[in-house]
Amino acid sequence: MDETFTLFVRLCKEHGIIAQESIINRLRELSHGSETVLDLSNHTLTIETCAVLGKVIAHDLAVTSVLLSDCMLDEEGAKLLLAGLAENTVVRVLDLRGNNLRQVATVAIGNFLKKNQTLEALFLEWNSIGIWESSFLVFCEGLSFNSSLQHLDLNNKIDHTGAKELAIMLRNNNTLHTLDLRWNNLGLVGGRALVDALRQNTSIVKIDASGNNIPRDVMTSLENEAIHNEDKVRLSTNTYVKTKTLSKEIDFLKSENKQQLVQFLNEMELKNSQMNVCNDSNKKTINHLQETLDERKSALNALRAKLDLSETSLQLSDEKLKDQTLLLEISRKENVEISTKFENQIKQEREQRSQLENKLHYELEDTQDKMNEYRTKLIEVERKYTMQSDQVTSLKQQVAELKSEHSNLRLQNYDTRMEKERKAWNEEMKSLKSTHASEVVELRSRMEEIRKSEEARNSNMRMRQDALANELSELNAKLVQERSNHDDELRLQRARLKEEEQAQASQLQEKIRSLMSENSENLKQISLSSSKLEEAHATKVATDIELDGVRRILNTVQRQLSNKDADTEEKINHGRQELNKRIEQLMHDSTQCSVLREKVTCLEKRLADQAASNKDSLQEKEKIIDHLKEQLRMTKSEMERVKEDELLRATSLQNAILSYVQGNNSVLDHSKKK
Repeated sequence: MDETFTLFVRLCKEHGIIAQESIINRLRELSHGSETVLDLSNHTLTIETCAVLGKVIAHDLAVTSVLLSDCMLDEEGAKLLLAGLAENTVVRVLDLRGNNLRQVATVAIGNFLKKNQTLEALFLEWNSIGIWESSFLVFCEGLSFNSSLQHLDLNNKIDHTGAKELAIMLRNNNTLHTLDLRWNNLGLVGGRALVDALRQNTSIVKIDASGNNIPRDVMTSLENEAIHNEDKVRLSTNTYVKTKTLSKEIDFLKSENKQQLVQFLNEMELKNSQMNVCNDSNKKTINHLQETLDERKSALNALRAKLDLSETSLQLSDEKLKDQTLLLEISRKENVEISTKFENQIKQEREQRSQLENKLHYELEDTQDKMNEYRTKLIEVERKYTMQSDQVTSLKQQVAELKSEHSNLRLQNYDTRMEKERKAWNEEMKSLKSTHASEVVELRSRMEEIRKSEEARNSNMRMRQDALANELSELNAKLVQERSNHDDELRLQRARLKEEEQAQASQLQEKIRSLMSENSENLKQISLSSSKLEEAHATKVATDIELDGVRRILNTVQRQLSNKDADTEEKINHGRQELNKRIEQLMHDSTQCSVLREKVTCLEKRLADQAASNKDSLQEKEKIIDHLKEQLRMTKSEMERVKEDELLRATSLQNAILSYVQGNNSVLDHSKKK
């Protein structure tokens, strides 16, 4: 906690502010202890101290509660404190009771609640937040946007309209648990609005609205709704606990069932392995017996069918060789056509990918150029705004100069009149000394009347001067307020434009990344399909080589038939077996080719879908660009409207100053005539 004390002292020195002794002592006590509560209650805080404290609190120090009750906070000081608290993510409790916060502070609290999403308890008792409807509406909007506040204390002169705004807030807020509305002026209308809101809100479990001129039946309905919400919360918590326990039991049962299934499957595998061993042994015995029978049959029928078998086998082998050669040639042609088709498709897809990438790159460059143009337009608008502010300052200087000239002229005229009157009075006194005493008395009475009239005139002139000074101060205050409002609007518009630009740029970048990833995946799939085609081609080459070997074997068999009749049957059988194996391999290769064809069709469908999705994404980008253009047009129209308002205000100021100067000149001319 030493950080808060050192940071406060350092910021006071940097800003040239004399730190308050009471605040320094309290921070020193806090730094020596282990508390996490910053208690500054009953301490008078100046605006400068509030500004420094706001900067200290914005640093996320180890302070979870800030107590500022009965501190006589100024509205600007409260605004600075809340601006610092808006950036804090550690403070959970804020106490602002008894500070007589009004319109500006209410708006600041509403903005603070919109930004801060960590505060849990807020105490605003004995303030004046509910008097102004516009500021209280901002406060309620902040509450509706907030998603962390659970406890709220409002004793702030809230009437039935404020109660309606609170009801709208309660319909949108789902985090508040307790709401204290004692000693306000809600009335029957406000109580009914709160009852309707609580029927839709299920998070409020405690609400206190005593001392608000609410009828007893409405109060009972409010309490019943709060109790109903509390029962709902209790039931939801109980159901959550029960579902959690049941889910744990279900997971445990699932794990046990899985273990039992694994054991059962292991037992089944053992039984299957034993059955397979028995079946293999039985098959071996059956095959051995079948072989013996076949040998005996072949021995008996060998002498009878040697010639027939040899001739028929040779004819069949020739026919099969011819059929196989035809099939091989057809398969070669088909493979060549498929490979050329795939190569052409891959080339076309690569060209389309390159064209799409170039198009997207050009679109990105165009969007960046447009964003730069919009930024230059914003800079021009800011420059025009600075020129207008310079014109306003020059007008203020002219008003001050006219005011000083008017005061100087009035004093000079007054001095000249006084000198003239003194001279006339001296001359009259000299003439009156020579006359009779009665005439002296009459002249004295006349002089007293003249003096009284002059004093009355002087008092009237002073009253007029004070009225004009008050009008000038009011005009200056209005100018300052309008300028601050205009500055706030410009800042908000700049922030909105920057956020929208960043969001749109991030969206475009994410879409480009997704397109690049999809392109890379498609290229990988194409490379895999090409590798599979190469493997199929290699297998076909191997089959061709093996068929050539088979042909050679058949030629050797035909040569040996003339010399060895006895060995022909064994060789023919061996040739048949090899031919059957080769035929099976060829059939397997043909099935692989069909599978590859299906994969190729799937890839073609995927490419078509990808092209359609790319078209859709391009259309979405065009829609986004049109939306951006419309937003820029709207901002331009708003800026032009603001310029027109500023020009109207400047002309009204000029007219007011001219009327003021003309009125002063007319007053001076009238006084001179008199």
